[in-house]
Amino acid sequence: MSSGAQGAKYVAASFGLWSLLLSVASGIIIRDDRPDTDYLVLDSDYPALVDLIERGDCIATLVHESYLLTVAHCAAEVNAGKVLQVNGVPHTVAEVILHPQWNRRRDDYDIALVRLTEPVKGVTPLPIYRGPEETGSLITIVGRGDSGTGVRGERGASNDGRLRKCTNIVSQVNDHFIEILFERPGEEGVTELEGVGAAGDSGCPAFIEVDGVSYIAGLNSWGDGPRGVRVGQYGANDYQTRVTRYLEWLDSVVDFPDPPALRTTLAILNLSPIFPAMGALEGVSLTFTTASGKSYAIEQSADLVNWRVRQSGVQGTGFPVRTLLPAIPGSLPALFWRVREE
Repeated sequence: MSSGAQGAKYVAASFGLWSLLLSVASGIIIRDDRPDTDYLVLDSDYPALVDLIERGDCIATLVHESYLLTVAHCAAEVNAGKVLQVNGVPHTVAEVILHPQWNRRRDDYDIALVRLTEPVKGVTPLPIYRGPEETGSLITIVGRGDSGTGVRGERGASNDGRLRKCTNIVSQVNDHFIEILFERPGEEGVTELEGVGAAGDSGCPAFIEVDGVSYIAGLNSWGDGPRGVRVGQYGANDYQTRVTRYLEWLDSVVDFPDPPALRTTLAILNLSPIFPAMGALEGVSLTFTTASGKSYAIEQSADLVNWRVRQSGVQGTGFPVRTLLPAIPGSLPALFWRVREE
């Protein structure tokens, strides 16, 4: 199992009936049936992302004109006086602020702030997530670490220093982490750009989009797999530090700016339930307008507050698209549906 060669990388191990293979994470491991070009993004698309130790080894994100947000196990390797490039402009580190309860021997409390000596100009800080429970939400992970596919995971990965993004669905959360599972192509729950983190640039952001605004909900921290599954392979888990767990501490240090204005969501043109003869609800048919070259996600909710992604990566054609979604046995009734641009 690879954990990277830099000082910010570490490996932990746990033994029991199921042995866990652990590794720090953040590079993007992708589906083996999709071309790598589908995952590549330009650095200019994410000017708020900062290489913290070196290119391909730890990332921090501008969340305030004077502060970067990252994981503690990366920030611990940075000293005051280090010069970082923020969108090509050098900025000097004034102070590294680790969470007071973080311990190198544990994964919990893996979060930190890096204060810069001078405010950053010309780059918009990215907002942090303050919403309800993340379970079932679509997240987008952006990283520059080792890249490969789910067939071999980290073992077959390499690092070309290029920025990639992938998507996944939050499986569950706890007091410290957001957990996602790397599903195989064709498995239920897999997204069009399914992926997980790997060794490379821990601390990279995991976004949840709300009404057109991307919020930092997680910071890529570590990964594991059950017996026989290595980090980054299909069936492996990826863990992001859960930002909402640390809001009280973050707000005690930083006076965060207000998030950008919300964007109006798309309206569904047609929604029809599907019932078999003398049976229960079998599914739902949705038809909605699309724009060519855009990608859309379909979400359902029982209360207009907590939204669950039912399908992502629906490609726009410039014409209305019809999608059939099967009912989920035993799930709460989906009284509300919406479609949003990814």
